[in-house]
Amino acid sequence: MKAYNKYMDKISVSNTLHQKIMSSTHAIPKRWPIMIKRYTTAFACLVVVLLGVLIIPKLTQYNVTPIPGNNQSVLEPGTITPTPDSSSKYNLYFNKAGGQTVANIYIPGHFWQELTSNEIKAVFPMLKNTRNIKATANFQSDENGTTLFNIDAYAISAAGLKTYIQLAPSEVVLDYVFDSETKSSDVLGITVTAGYFETEPNSKGLKNIIYFATFKLSDVAYYVELSGAKADKEVVKNEISEIIGLLIEGGAADFDIFHPVVPELRDDRLSLEEARADIDFGAYIPLGIPADFEFEDALRFINQEQNALFVTWAKGMGYIDWRVSFLDDIDQTRITSVADTQNYDIALYPIPRADSVPDELREIVDNPIFLIDELTLDVVQSRTYETIDAGDEPGQRMRFGVLYEDILVELSVKGVSSEVILDILQQIGK
Repeated sequence: MKAYNKYMDKISVSNTLHQKIMSSTHAIPKRWPIMIKRYTTAFACLVVVLLGVLIIPKLTQYNVTPIPGNNQSVLEPGTITPTPDSSSKYNLYFNKAGGQTVANIYIPGHFWQELTSNEIKAVFPMLKNTRNIKATANFQSDENGTTLFNIDAYAISAAGLKTYIQLAPSEVVLDYVFDSETKSSDVLGITVTAGYFETEPNSKGLKNIIYFATFKLSDVAYYVELSGAKADKEVVKNEISEIIGLLIEGGAADFDIFHPVVPELRDDRLSLEEARADIDFGAYIPLGIPADFEFEDALRFINQEQNALFVTWAKGMGYIDWRVSFLDDIDQTRITSVADTQNYDIALYPIPRADSVPDELREIVDNPIFLIDELTLDVVQSRTYETIDAGDEPGQRMRFGVLYEDILVELSVKGVSSEVILDILQQIGK
């Protein structure tokens, strides 16, 4: 612990790195750059996935770009006390959904910005007076210019209900599908298709219910979603109905209010030689990869949140995924001393780890960061496990990060021994 504390006490960063850290989005977990997730519920949900044109195969264990957080409104029954007039004046018919869906969409030159109060007023003219609204505009840019891709927003009621709203020019991405023909509702002259989806019971035998709806105002498409405990379904249903009515009353969102400034962006596929020549991170790409693993792809990525280099090698269903970046504020919360075995030794946490890992340790146990000077074979082996899934091949797996001063190397591996991985990591910088 002394060495660990001494090391941490003397860490300092350059002005350039400081600016990069301070300019990043700190409230959102750092993500891999080839995927954007829009989380809808904490318990059952589809993610809207925005993937790059060329996908690096196993890199999708990590995430990417800030979009508002979990749409988790009511997790336990009876936690909402309806007001005397909790019913909505807007009546909708909700069709039962048959399942969930995932859409893969490429956004060239993706960047985002949080909506200002004036922009919120232009986009949600009626809703802003009764709900607290947090929203993010996602843009795409290329040689032809910059356009709005969509808006992800949450409208939070006084009772704490958190309704997800997606707006987009022309079309939105839907989370759920229907097995049969649907019945639509007329709300102030606008056709609304609404539905609901019930989750499987949780460990306490409780179900959750998700209400959702789609409609269009002029050329603006809307998707609205709210979830809660099934026991509170009437309150949840009334809230989403009210939200939909207020959106329609306010009329189509004014997208002309946006005047985005394109930040520094980079999304370049590289050869292995180009990756190793990268001025910032090339020195941290390993040379001693096992001969039977073949180079698959490399990506140099910069956006508002991260500046990183990704490389992947593969052998059959085995892989080595490698990410190099500057250490940022969020990363520091995952740095652990090797003396604190509860932070990283997966032998302490039987599968399913969702049940065995304490909530306060979940993030660090999932992906701890070690100082390179502290890394030993015992530490690497403590991160190594083997499991066989249907259709998969056996092989040792591991996931963790290693800190070289202010450079962070994160790896996710299958099919390589602990001894080989340790040797690869110790050879970096020599």
